[in-house]
Amino acid sequence: MYQVEAAPPSVAEYRALRTAVGWASPDEAVCRQALDATGFAVVARHAGRAVGMARLIGDGAVYGVVVDVAVHPDHQGAGLGRRMVDALVARATARGIRTTVLIAAPTSSPSTNPSASSRPRTTS
Repeated sequence: MYQVEAAPPSVAEYRALRTAVGWASPDEAVCRQALDATGFAVVARHAGRAVGMARLIGDGAVYGVVVDVAVHPDHQGAGLGRRMVDALVARATARGIRTTVLIAAPTSSPSTNPSASSRPRTTS
């Protein structure tokens, strides 16, 4: 059973998930700085272990940017990416953020990853 909780990953979880999906993992200080600048984040857990994460950054009023949507390869295909993005968009909408966009790696596309849409979602 998967749980998506409203919380940022720890620095160790952030670095481990980035590595698991093939992304560069900056040093701990840089990761801490990135996480501290997060407006809202979610972590997907399976048996208590972080297997996915997503963050919302932005100006807190007009634009929200979804970044770092990552699901461990062993847990991909279970809809976790979509659940996490939906949670971030719902939070942005509740806070009155008018436009939410997703930044995705070049290998992610709507055809291979339905959550990786390049269309901004206008929330008002």
